[in-house]
Amino acid sequence: MTSSIYALLVGIDNYAKPVSPLQGCINDVMAVEEYLKTRVKAEGWNLHLKILKDSEATRQGIIDGFSEHLCQANSNDVAFFYYSGHGSQEPAPPEFWEFQPDKLNETLVCYDSRMEGGKDIADKELAYLIAKVAEKNPHITLILDCCHSGSGTRDPFQETAVRQYTADVRSRPLDSFIFSKEDIQSFRSLDKQASGWNLPRGKHILFASCQNSETAKEYKVDGEHRGAFCYFLTKTLNETQGNLTYRDLFKHINALVRTKVKQQSPQLEATDSKDLDQLFLGGAVSDCAPYYTVEYHKQYGWIIDGGAVHGVPRPKDGETMHLALFPITAQSEELRKLSNKLGEAQVTEVLPQLSQITINSITNLDKEQTFKAVITSLPLPPKGVYFAGEEEGVQLLKQALQNTNDGQPSLYIREVSENETAEFKVVASNGEYIITRPADGIPIVNQIPGYSQQSAILVVQRLEHIARWTNLSELSSPANSRISTGAIQLEIHQDNQVLEDSEINLSYYQDDSGKWNRPSFKIKLKNTSNETLYCALLNLTQKFAINAGFFEAGCVKLEPNQHAWAFGAKAIPAIVPDDLWQQGVTEYQDIVKLIVCTNEFDARLLEQDKLDLPRKTYTQRSVRSSTLNRLMSHWQSRDLILDEPADEYDDWVATQVAIKTIRPLETVTIQNSGNGVSLGAGVILKAHPHLQAEARLTTISPSSRNADNYYLPPILRDNPHSQPFTLTNSRGIETGANALVLSNVDTATISTVTRENPLKLVVDTYLAPGEKVIPIAYDGEFYLPLGVGYSCNGRTEIILERLPEPEQGERSIKSAFQIYFQKVASEKLGFKYSYPQLAIAKVNASEKVSYETDLFAIKQQVAQAKRIVLFIHGIISATESMLPAMLHATWAVAGEEKPLAQMYDLILAFDYENLNTSIEENARLLKQRLETIGLGENHGKQLHIVAYSLGGLISRWLIEREGGNKIVNHLVMLGTPNAGSPWSTIQDFATTSLTLVLNNIFAGALPMTILASLLTSLEKIDVSLDQVRPGSDFLKSLAVSPDPGISYTIIAGNNSAISTISETKKLQQLIQKLKHKSINLAFFGQINDIAVTVNSITSVSNARSPQPQIYQVDCNHLNYFSDTATLSILAKTLMESAVTSHAVNCP
Repeated sequence: MTSSIYALLVGIDNYAKPVSPLQGCINDVMAVEEYLKTRVKAEGWNLHLKILKDSEATRQGIIDGFSEHLCQANSNDVAFFYYSGHGSQEPAPPEFWEFQPDKLNETLVCYDSRMEGGKDIADKELAYLIAKVAEKNPHITLILDCCHSGSGTRDPFQETAVRQYTADVRSRPLDSFIFSKEDIQSFRSLDKQASGWNLPRGKHILFASCQNSETAKEYKVDGEHRGAFCYFLTKTLNETQGNLTYRDLFKHINALVRTKVKQQSPQLEATDSKDLDQLFLGGAVSDCAPYYTVEYHKQYGWIIDGGAVHGVPRPKDGETMHLALFPITAQSEELRKLSNKLGEAQVTEVLPQLSQITINSITNLDKEQTFKAVITSLPLPPKGVYFAGEEEGVQLLKQALQNTNDGQPSLYIREVSENETAEFKVVASNGEYIITRPADGIPIVNQIPGYSQQSAILVVQRLEHIARWTNLSELSSPANSRISTGAIQLEIHQDNQVLEDSEINLSYYQDDSGKWNRPSFKIKLKNTSNETLYCALLNLTQKFAINAGFFEAGCVKLEPNQHAWAFGAKAIPAIVPDDLWQQGVTEYQDIVKLIVCTNEFDARLLEQDKLDLPRKTYTQRSVRSSTLNRLMSHWQSRDLILDEPADEYDDWVATQVAIKTIRPLETVTIQNSGNGVSLGAGVILKAHPHLQAEARLTTISPSSRNADNYYLPPILRDNPHSQPFTLTNSRGIETGANALVLSNVDTATISTVTRENPLKLVVDTYLAPGEKVIPIAYDGEFYLPLGVGYSCNGRTEIILERLPEPEQGERSIKSAFQIYFQKVASEKLGFKYSYPQLAIAKVNASEKVSYETDLFAIKQQVAQAKRIVLFIHGIISATESMLPAMLHATWAVAGEEKPLAQMYDLILAFDYENLNTSIEENARLLKQRLETIGLGENHGKQLHIVAYSLGGLISRWLIEREGGNKIVNHLVMLGTPNAGSPWSTIQDFATTSLTLVLNNIFAGALPMTILASLLTSLEKIDVSLDQVRPGSDFLKSLAVSPDPGISYTIIAGNNSAISTISETKKLQQLIQKLKHKSINLAFFGQINDIAVTVNSITSVSNARSPQPQIYQVDCNHLNYFSDTATLSILAKTLMESAVTSHAVNCP
C-alpha cells in the first residue's frame, strides 16, 4: 500500500511591521524541503508539500494549511508540521485561567499577527488544529523552531539573534479564537509540557527547539544563517544512514546543540512515550548507497551524486573530502581494498544534491565513463576565532596566532573578520582575555589576566585545546556509510534497569546516615548487525578532556549478536568534580561518544587531558592502516602526510549521548550568633538570632526546569531585562548556584525573620550599576517576594525580610522551601537626575525616552511652542514610565489617527525627589522651574498637566495655593489620593504591589519600568507616607483651598471591576501571607485601584466651576499608562480642552 507524507513547512524572516525580522528561517525551510525531496523513499511513499514563506504565512494561511492540507492525511499517512519564526505570548482570556495558572498563551507569530486586526496563533488554537488532523489517526510530527518566554537579559558579549518577539499585550476575547466555548473543556486535560506548548491528547510527537524559559538561537554556518536547532537536526538527518527513532535522533541533536549553544535545551515530547521508539516520519526515509556514483555532467563537469542534503561537507580553508575511485562494476568487498583503486578525487564545490570533483591519477578520462567512489578522508578545517576589544590585547593575540606552531600559524584555529562566522570569540577587556562562543556570549574558560606574549600564547593554546574537543563532539557519520546508525545498540544501565530517557540525568543520593553518595551507571554495547564491528567509547568532559579508557586499548571487537560492557561491567561513577563543586557548581555534563567501524582502530589517538594539563602520549598499537586511523592521527598531530598510506577503506559511524550529573552542595546549620557561615565559594549566610534551620545552595538550570517547577513568575520569564542571578562564580561553561534551599526549618521561628531583623546573604558576585535582585519563593499557591538584593561595597547584599509560612493544617513542626534569585536590570530603564529636573522629553518609535536638560535649549523651544503638555510622576515612578503613552494615545484628525505626541508642540517632564521633600516644597520648586523657562504667570500659551498619583497632589498645591491657576490651563489626575491612601510606608505598598505583579492577580500589561521602580523602593529605608494618610494636616489644608477656576479631569482605576471572585479571594489570602499590619483588609473590600480607593481619588469638590470631570476605568494603579481605555480618555479630555480653552491670559 502506498502511503503519503503531507508536510506543511512555514518560515518567516521578513515580518510585517512592527515585528523585527529574522535571517535563517527561510533557509531552514529550504533545508527541510530539500531533505524531504531527496530522502523520502520513492517506492511506497508520496510526498505532498505545502510551503508558506514570509507574506504567505499569514494567520489564515497557516490555519488553511492545516485544514486543507494536513487534514488529508489518513491512518497510514504522515502529517508533518514545521515552523521556523518568532514565538511569543499573549494574555489568556479569563475562561482559560482555571487551567492556565500563568494566564498566558504561548503563540506562533504569523506574518500579519501584529498588523491592525491581526492575531498570533495561540497554543490552544494549535491544539485544536492538530486535534482535527488527528481525527483520521495519521502519524503526526511537529517541529517548532522558535521560543516563547526566554530567559531574559542577553549577555553583553552575545551577538546572536533569538527567535522571540515581545508579548502581545492586546486582550483577546474568547470569540476571536477558532474554536467554540464548548471546546474549552477539552483543554482541561492538557498537560503543560517543558517546552511550554499545550498540545492535544491525540497522538503526536513534538520537537521544540528550547525550553519555554529559554531562547531559540540563530546560527551562522558556511556563510548562511540558520536556526541552531534546525541546522543540527538536518545535519544529523543528512548524515544518518537509514532511519533513526525519535529518541535516538533527539539524543544526537541534544548533545550537538548543547556543545555549541549554551542556554538552549531542545525538547522532545509525546503523548505516549512509547511512540518515541518509532522511526522518524514513520520510516519513510530511504537508505543511502554505500558509495557515490561518479559521472560527467554537462554543466558542472565531473560530479558525485551526493550533495549538502546527503551530508557532504563543504571545502573550507584548504581542506576537503577525498575519494577513491573504482570501476563501476566493483562489488562491495572490492571497494574496501584501496590498493584496487583506479584513482583519487577531491570535492571542490558542494551543491544541494550533487558535488563537483577534481579527478587525479586517471589518464585519458572519457566523459562517458562512470565510477564508484568511497570516502578516504574528511576535512578538518581550523575553527574560526574573532578578536575584539582593547587594541593592545588584540594585537598580541594576532601575533601569537601566527607563531604558535614552531613559528607557523596555528593549524587548529584561524582569525576571521566577522563575529557571526566565528566558532569562538576572544574579548580583550579590562586587562584580561575572555574566551566565549558568539552564539551565546558565555565565557567557556577562566579569564586569562594580563596583556603579554605569554598570556596571548596561553589563549591560543586553550583555543586549540577546545577546538580539538569541539571537532570530536561534531564528528558524525560519513554521508554514505553502509553501517546503520543502530547497528550497535548503546544502553545506559542503572540499578539493573536500562535508562531510556531522552536525556540522562544522574543525581547524588543520601544514604541512611545522611552521607551523600555519587551515582553510578554501566554501559553496554550490543552488535545487532550481521557483520563484525569494532567499537570505541569516548568521554568528552565539560573540562574539555577526552578519554578513551572504557575498553582496554581503546577499542572492542564485537561479532554479530555479541555484547560487551564498558570497564568489564564495573560501575562507572558519575561525578561533579570537587574543584567545581566547591565553586558552587552542582551540575556537570559528560558526552559519551560511540564510534563504530568495520576495521580495528585506535581511539586513544583522540585523547587529551583537561585544560592546562600536558597532553597524554601513547605508543600506537600495531593496527592496519585505514581511513579512520588516518583521520584520528590527523586530528591530534595535523600531519598532512603519513608515512604509510591507508591500505584499506573502512566504513564507520558515530553517535553520542549526553549524561548530566547533579551533586547538591553541603547543607550547613544557620548560626544564631557570630559572623555567619559559608555556603560555598563567595557566599556567606549571616547569623540570625532566632531562626532554626539548615541551608544549602543549589542550581536550577534550563534543562532541569520543567512544567511542574514554578520557580519563576511569568512576568520575569517574559522579561527582556531579567535573568537568573548566579550566587557563585564559575568558569561559565558550568551553571553556578542560583537558589537557596532552607530545610529542617523550625516553623515556630519563621516569623522571627522580619524587615527589622532580616536574614542576610553576602555574595561576591558582582551586580552592575542599576541592577537589583529579587529573592522569590513559590509556596505552592503564590510567588512571594522575600526582600531585595543590591550592591554594597563591591559585593551583593541580599536582604530576606520574610520567609514563606507552611500551609495551614500541616502538622509537621519542620518545614523546607527553596528561594530563587532573579536579577532585574533597571539602569537602562531610568535616568540619573539632578532633582528637581524640568526637561524637554522626546519618545522615539521604539519607545525610548530622551531628555533635553540644557536650560538655554529649553527656553528657546518653549518660546516657539504654543501648545505644551507637562508630565509629573508618582511616588515610586519616574516620568520615563509615563511618556510612551504619548505614542499609544491617539486622536483622529481629518479621519486619520495620530499619536498624542504629534498634537503638542512640546512635551515637558518634571522629575522630583519625594522621600525627603514635602509635597508643598516640590510644588514651589516646580513653579520656580516653570518661571525660569518662560512659563510664569500670563505666559500666553496652552499648558496642560498630566499628573500621576502623588504628582496630582503636587499639581493641585501648585494651582490652588501657589498661583498656578495663572500658569496651567487643564489638569488631568490619574490615581491621585485626594483623600489619602491607607499605606503607611512606601515599602509596604511596593511589597504588596510587587507581589500582586508577580502573581498576575490583576489583568493588564505592566511596563517594565514600574517593576524596576517597585524593586528599587524596597532597597530604601522605611519612608513614611504621613502626608497622604487620610485626615493628615496636608490633605485637610488642600481640601479647603479656594476654587482655582481651572478644569480638572480625574481618572480613577476600579480594579474590582476586572477582578473575578476567585481573584478577590486570592488577593485577601495573599495580603494575609504578607502580614502587613499597616493595611486593613477592609480596604480591599472597597472599590479601589489597589493603592487608593475610588472615593479618595474622586474626592474633589463638585462645587467648583468648572466641575471636575470624573471617569472610572477598569485598571489598577500600576497600569494607567498602558491601559487602552485610560489612554483613550486621556486623549479625549486633553484634545477637547485644547479646543475649548484659551492660552493663559493671552493678550
